[in-house]
Amino acid sequence: MRLLTSFAMLALCACSGGSQSPSQPAAAATPPPPAGATQGDDPANPAFIGRVWKSTKMGSPLGTILVFLPDRTLLMDSCFETYRVSQWGVAGNHIRWLEDTVPLEAEVVTPSKDELILRMVGQNLEQRYVAIADPYKCPDMPK
Repeated sequence: MRLLTSFAMLALCACSGGSQSPSQPAAAATPPPPAGATQGDDPANPAFIGRVWKSTKMGSPLGTILVFLPDRTLLMDSCFETYRVSQWGVAGNHIRWLEDTVPLEAEVVTPSKDELILRMVGQNLEQRYVAIADPYKCPDMPK
């Protein structure tokens, strides 16, 4: 829980001190939820929300994590890449979010309480994650 709180605070601090001009409202810096998603929609499978998920895919950046927060904020990070904060939304039995400007949609599957699979719509691709046990430390950078 402390790890989740730390990531959330990091995201909030980083977003509040960014390159926004004082005259620009905070809401304008974050894109609206994906089409077809509203704040009142609940995912069919909400077990993934509020947990820190680490990728198990070989070849992905070390320590790649996702955190789907209850306020529909998505934090994406890895140990050696810049973090990304986006919004996520619900589309029927799927979730949607933006990476850069690319809309993504996935079916959420949780085979157990500590496993998450995102089956990407329109692609023959599954992204697999496990819940991070507190404490967790990024691995050393490969030399």
